[in-house]
Amino acid sequence: MSLLNKQYLIALAIVVGVTVVILRLFVFEAFFVRGDSMAPTLLSGDFVLVYKLAYVGDLEPERGDIVVAIPRVLPQKVIKRVIGLPGEYFEILNQKITIKNSRTDEGVAIDEPYLEFPNTPEIGKTKTNIDPKEYFMLGDNRNVSIDSRELGMVDEWDIKGRVFGTISFKRLKYIGF
Repeated sequence: MSLLNKQYLIALAIVVGVTVVILRLFVFEAFFVRGDSMAPTLLSGDFVLVYKLAYVGDLEPERGDIVVAIPRVLPQKVIKRVIGLPGEYFEILNQKITIKNSRTDEGVAIDEPYLEFPNTPEIGKTKTNIDPKEYFMLGDNRNVSIDSRELGMVDEWDIKGRVFGTISFKRLKYIGF
């Protein structure tokens, strides 16, 4: 191999390496799930893919999004589903989640077809106003999940990205969201 070809290969390797580092730092993240709080959607050992720029600009999390966030009282990343949005009033009553526009509004029970067991235990925080720039988040496996019922609301700036897919080694398939 000539000296010129070696230089091109070294330059190409450097460009590819820098590109991968930039993408990893600012655009994408991937890691393994630990725990069963999002089962059956995400199983312990699944490899999740996170898009860090999902909520840049005017884009905001929507109800049902699976996100990676850092709760105020827990200095580690968690994966949860967005349930309550800024400015809403939510209530867990008779194991159902009701979203209201005010405390006096009857509200609407939200439909959660992704849940294997649709009952939400009434533990911790079961009703509150959600302030602007805050989100109420729950795990899909509500009986074991430590989520906004106990950890409190998640601030908008503490949402680190949206899960857009997972590689499930237990199910041997890719699942996109």
